[in-house]
Amino acid sequence: MIRLLSIFFLCSFSLNATPTSSHDLRSLYSKGQAHWPAIQTSDGRSVEPMSLLPVASPKPEHVALGDKLFHDVQLSRNNTVSCATCHEHDKGFHDGRTTAVGIDGKIGTRNTPAIFGIDQWQSFFWDGRAKTAEQQALMPISNPIEMDLDPQKALMRVNKDKSYTAFNKSAFNSNTLSMAQMAEALVAFERTLIAPNTRFKSFINEVQSNPKKALRRLSDNELNGLHLFRTKAKCMTCHNGALLSDNQFHGTGLHYYGRSFEDKGRFNFTNNPSDIGLFRTPSLLGLTETFPWMHNGLFDDLLGIVNMYNHGGARPKPRKSQLNDPHFPKTTKLLKPLKLTKQERLDLVAFLRIL
Repeated sequence: MIRLLSIFFLCSFSLNATPTSSHDLRSLYSKGQAHWPAIQTSDGRSVEPMSLLPVASPKPEHVALGDKLFHDVQLSRNNTVSCATCHEHDKGFHDGRTTAVGIDGKIGTRNTPAIFGIDQWQSFFWDGRAKTAEQQALMPISNPIEMDLDPQKALMRVNKDKSYTAFNKSAFNSNTLSMAQMAEALVAFERTLIAPNTRFKSFINEVQSNPKKALRRLSDNELNGLHLFRTKAKCMTCHNGALLSDNQFHGTGLHYYGRSFEDKGRFNFTNNPSDIGLFRTPSLLGLTETFPWMHNGLFDDLLGIVNMYNHGGARPKPRKSQLNDPHFPKTTKLLKPLKLTKQERLDLVAFLRIL
């Protein structure tokens, strides 16, 4: 279905545009980022440039304990699910599924967020219901779809397990853990999880010291995609900084309000009607390892996503019964038709694939 939509939009929005030659672009991007063409955003505001995620240095003793906890299935009701069940190392700490699968094979309603750059997030989960990493670390344990265990019972299991004694003693100089210490250890381990090594990561690492050499890492199509990402496509309106996320909540129209698969997003946490259909901007780092994409895992094709945004986002219309509903979600005004040509959309996808 998504691939058919991709073909439809690709044919529907092929508009003529005057391309910038690859030679001109290489000249424009041959110096450090401070000299690159100005970033363009939908609302004209300034945003953080692309950069590398800071490297965290948590205490090794805390990391070792957190690693053990992260992979321990006894934190789940029936000893079958651990944090690592949904956050797999070789999948960018994602699970490769449309939506998460938890205890007893229960299927969740949202796509599993990847774990990296944890200190850069201002909130956690698609709806931002956790304000700190420590809160986030414990919530899946009690979630009835994920691990379905009272965190106090999980802590009791850990404290009865003699294999933890040496780890606890080394990390906190105690034979047993408190709830706060268990969360602290889990977060310490999560701080060591880094975004996948990609050509984009190497490019950004090298661009300040030797931009000309860095540019050689990109094909002409990828370079044009980078330029479009920063300018005409206005992707950096929401995807900026080291995370390639603005840490904000936006409505892209994929809420299915009043329909099957409805997800009211941030509203489920805040109960504020203005938050219906809003979801946190995800990071784009390691993009090809964290598919499928969107909060509901709707897309498995990057071109389909680009086509949707080229169209100005999804803009569902109210049904007759919803015409007078004051809370029917509206797609953010930040999304506007982009009028990208077919080749520009393909070049943008080429760049997204190296993130």
